[in-house]
Amino acid sequence: MPGYGGSGQAQLLRSNHQVALFGSGGTVGETVAAGTLSIAYQLERINRTFYPFGASFQLTFGGNPGAFEIDIMTSDIDEQIYYCTINSITSTAQLNPNYSGRVELPNFWAKYVAAYVKTLTNPVSVALLLTR
Repeated sequence: MPGYGGSGQAQLLRSNHQVALFGSGGTVGETVAAGTLSIAYQLERINRTFYPFGASFQLTFGGNPGAFEIDIMTSDIDEQIYYCTINSITSTAQLNPNYSGRVELPNFWAKYVAAYVKTLTNPVSVALLLTR
């Protein structure tokens, strides 16, 4: 799975669908270097006349990641310089015994989402599933 594709290339993620931001879905991960921004998605509005809307992120490591930070980022403009962190997973205490964790964004206003691997000490695979 490639990283961020570039400005204006975010694909539409329709309501009630899932995509892999890293890996190929579920728990099948990929090797991701620290400093990598995932591909971005534009989230379809559930009710196109009402804000806010939500999404969830299921993160799974292929082993103990050591010290890490995975940032969930949002933006109103699909350009890498405009993405801002809205939530983070930063500790193995936030993961279950299988090295899996979740981020729920029940209410937010931004149009685009992506994930950023800020730090990752151990070279383990990363799978990150986005559900709309």
